Order: sequence, then structure tokens, then C-alpha cells
Amino acid sequence: MTTASAGRRLWLGYAASLGAAACYGSVAVVGRKIVSDFAPPIVATSFSMMFGTAIVLAVFGRYVNSDMKTAPGRAWLFAGAAGLAAAWGVSNWYLALGEAPVVLVAPLVGTSPLVSILMMHLFLQRLEKVTWRTVFGAMMVVGGVVLVALGNR
Repeated sequence: MTTASAGRRLWLGYAASLGAAACYGSVAVVGRKIVSDFAPPIVATSFSMMFGTAIVLAVFGRYVNSDMKTAPGRAWLFAGAAGLAAAWGVSNWYLALGEAPVVLVAPLVGTSPLVSILMMHLFLQRLEKVTWRTVFGAMMVVGGVVLVALGNR
């Protein structure tokens, strides 16, 4: 891979990350409205997962057949684990939004990179390394969440 190609992929990764942050931030506000005015948290979870699956299939469904044929069996185990974690995460998110204000729930959910960093360090040491800068940044995230939580009491 050329340096220019690697640079473009990195910027695409940054852009996708910011897009994900914008979408998840929107889900917090919309989710709070749903669980407050329209449906219980588990119903909201079910419908959001159903609509999300339909949209992803509509956009990326053309790749499913070829990917299913070429993916190793072990990939299905990881995909299943990721799906299970996502389903539990969304369920807990809507349950939290039903009980606590968005201004507290969203920052706490925003600490998910801490879990990612810990799991990456434990399971993916050959792919990525945890640096002191990463640990310091993670601690700043925790400090920010603490300040937000204390500021809303």
C-alpha cells in the first residue's frame, strides 16, 4: 500500500469516526424522546435494531453473498460476538435513557473507548499497541465524564 493510499484510508477512518459520533449523539436525543413519550426501552431497542438491520442490508446487502462464501468460519464467531455486544449495548442505552437524563447517559456511553482500549490491549497486542499517550487520553475522557456527571447534580 502506498503512503498516499494509507493516508487516504486514515482520513476516511477519521471521517467515518466523526460520522459515527454524530449519529450516536443523535441517537441519544432521539432515544430519550422515544422512551419518554412513545415506547418502553426494550420496544425501542427492538425497533431500532430492526430498522438498522434493514438499512444496512439495503445499503450493503449486495456484498453479503460473496462475503459469506469467502469468510472463514472463525469470522462468524467474531461477527456473532460483535452483534451480541451491539444488541446488549443498544438495549442498555435505551434502558439508561429511560431512567437518566441524556446529559449524563451520553458521556457515560462515551467512555466506551476505555473498554475498547482495554480489550485491544488484552486481545489484539499484535495488531495495535497501547501507548502512554493513549492511556493519558483515556484518563482525560474519564475526567471529562466525572466533571459532566458532577456538574449535573
